Amino acid sequence: MSDSSLPLYDQMTQAMDNIRRQVELLNAPSSIGGGSDDRSVIADLEAEYQALRQARAELGPEDR
Repeated sequence: MSDSSLPLYDQMTQAMDNIRRQVELLNAPSSIGGGSDDRSVIADLEAEYQALRQARAELGPEDR
């Protein structure tokens, strides 16, 4: 959950941290039953992470 009172840079950083946590959970071994095939979900999350990273790098000083 992001806090819209934070600067855009910080909101993007929080979103990136959330994506990293989601990917870590998806990559963790399953403790119940067989593992599921989450490769496409992980790929989508990784693409979203990279897009956020690129957009954050292009922010101007007014957004920090």
